[in-house]
Amino acid sequence: MRFDEQLLEAQKQQQKVQESLYLTIGLENKCQFDSAYEEATRFVLATEKLSVIGRELLPSSGHPKAKEKVNELIAEAVPVSMEFTPEGWFKMSFPAMLPSKKQGNTDYIYGILYPAMQRFRQSGPPVYFGSSVFILRHVYDYRNPVRLFRDHDNIEVNAVVDSMALFMLRSDGPMELEHYYCTARSESSCTEAYLVPQEDFDRFRVALKSRKIGAPEVKIPPP
Repeated sequence: MRFDEQLLEAQKQQQKVQESLYLTIGLENKCQFDSAYEEATRFVLATEKLSVIGRELLPSSGHPKAKEKVNELIAEAVPVSMEFTPEGWFKMSFPAMLPSKKQGNTDYIYGILYPAMQRFRQSGPPVYFGSSVFILRHVYDYRNPVRLFRDHDNIEVNAVVDSMALFMLRSDGPMELEHYYCTARSESSCTEAYLVPQEDFDRFRVALKSRKIGAPEVKIPPP
């Protein structure tokens, strides 16, 4: 699309975002919490779509450094933390939950992860994992109701694995890469992803349970 066409699409989507937000606020004020939650999911979807349109806006202008600028803005808006732990495991974390298959668009996730992985790899010598376990951990603010917790879906998993495979894995085939998913409560919501050699997986689980790695879990006493 041309720059003017992208602006028009952004304007239309912005109106949908505003309308959904006002509806959500109105339902919440009327204590119609189930309806407010359903409308809030539509609001999230609308904002994700607006974000995707926004990422295409600068490149559609034809500016030679537009893509570079978009990557800088994404890094500022969605900081992705990456590091090797003292055990040599790779850890990646995001200060939010990634969009689910109901919400969105793999382009949104790739747009966050690829530039971040590229910057991380350029900061040190290349490291490639062999037979490994990919761990994806959903961490929720302990004040959130359980009904907001969700399954790990294929769009989210594939996007993260694809990003890691390009920069960190010798192979992401089923004989080389096992998957493990878990959920926890903590002080704030985030998404954590790890690459751990298969022979270290039991040690990783012990470290997670003993709060030596990852966002510390908050235990909620039964009612």
